[in-house]
Amino acid sequence: MLPCQDKCSAYCSGCHKTCMRWRRFQEEQRIQREEKKSYLQYHAERCAETARQLRRIQARRPAW
Repeated sequence: MLPCQDKCSAYCSGCHKTCMRWRRFQEEQRIQREEKKSYLQYHAERCAETARQLRRIQARRPAW
């Protein structure tokens, strides 16, 4: 179900393909997904680097 189906008084089947409000909504969603993706990618890289640093400095048990 389209989110505009309940709220739009001018809704008819297939009208979302040419609707400017629907296109604007889709563009906002695309921008939001890109922002989330870059946020997660940035923090995943920082977390991985921190984990590598912690493994590097931990005391190693001598092999017997």
